[in-house]
Amino acid sequence: WMDGVSGAGKSTLMHLIKGIIPRYIFAEVKGEFTSFGQDIILNYPKELDKKTVYIFQNPYSQMVTPRAKEELIFGMENYQFSPVKIDSESRAWSEKFRLTSLLEQKTYTLSGGQCQRLVLASSLACNPRILLFDEPTAFMDPEAKKDFYELLSWLKGKFTIIVIDHNIPKLSALCDKKITWPGAARTEVTPIPPLPSSPNLHVNCQNISFSYPGKSIFQQVDFNVGPKRIISILGENGAGKTTFFKLLSQMLKPQTGEINFFLGQERLSAKKCFYAMSIIYQNSESQFYFDTVREELSFKASQDVQDVRNVGVAGAFADLELVMKLATLMGLDNTLDRSPYMLSEGQKRRLSILIAIAQDKPLILYDEPTYGQDKENITLITRLMMALKQANRLQIMITHDRPWAQEISDEIYQLDNQKLVRL
Repeated sequence: WMDGVSGAGKSTLMHLIKGIIPRYIFAEVKGEFTSFGQDIILNYPKELDKKTVYIFQNPYSQMVTPRAKEELIFGMENYQFSPVKIDSESRAWSEKFRLTSLLEQKTYTLSGGQCQRLVLASSLACNPRILLFDEPTAFMDPEAKKDFYELLSWLKGKFTIIVIDHNIPKLSALCDKKITWPGAARTEVTPIPPLPSSPNLHVNCQNISFSYPGKSIFQQVDFNVGPKRIISILGENGAGKTTFFKLLSQMLKPQTGEINFFLGQERLSAKKCFYAMSIIYQNSESQFYFDTVREELSFKASQDVQDVRNVGVAGAFADLELVMKLATLMGLDNTLDRSPYMLSEGQKRRLSILIAIAQDKPLILYDEPTYGQDKENITLITRLMMALKQANRLQIMITHDRPWAQEISDEIYQLDNQKLVRL
């Protein structure tokens, strides 16, 4: 079990063990890295490649086929398993990870937790001997997490397992050895600088219903929230939480009912609704457009916010000086000239949150804001969200971390059986 601060290099070590570095990602590597006496940096053994599976921190970056069933059997087909073996293994692992009902779905329609379970099943079906797990439960609901840790207990002793995870109680009980990865932890609490205040924004959902072909998601849902609130939405993987965000952001339209945004007494048009919100996607990379972190932040703190001001829904300007102070606070100041795609997943998540703050909009939608974060950075994100609340932001988040949601939220809703119920 490897633990350590976000961005310290834990995933980089996984890349070395799997041979991704330096075969596919260029890096200067010094020293020796051997397996059974063979230097795997100079010449990565083909047999070790086949025996080692690496479950990436971001499951979206590991999906390669259009349908879930094809994804499940993709590795086995590449290793030339017999049709009979492929059939038996796919049945066994799909049942183990509760995937049977999802196999005919398009992979792009799956939730993050469903993707994570699919990648795990596909990898384990290939009968590896060395398992590399990088934050394997980050997108999973509590039931799926429970299943995974039970699986990890069952796998123990049968495989060599290296896991990166911030779930200290679970891993302390399961693992034989812990490696604390060296990194520069923050030793003092830096005050969050004052954030510009936003105008009052209210969201009003009345009697909304929505279905995908062959699957009903919501039936007659009401949801009314206002400024200076933190709202949490809980629910199992695939319940429709991200779909609900797509409805709020008008990427999708409800089949019945209305979703209205009010800025003060003014009902916003569709265009103004779009400019009134920032969305932090489950996959952080969906928000990146530029070559460097500096460009991402500079653009979001200038042109995009100016466009928002032009349609009259933004508050004060989120100036670049403030954004750079927050970048330092979030441990991103030494990454400004790097590609956002080359950051650790935890750093990507913090960057996506900072981009949302830089946009200076009255509504922020977070899809799994603490994904990939250690305890210290979860505390930092909590402080930032509380500061945004004091600056009159309405914040709505999807999370599987119920204790954290109870700590930070003004209201908590559960999405279950096509209904959104306040807890």
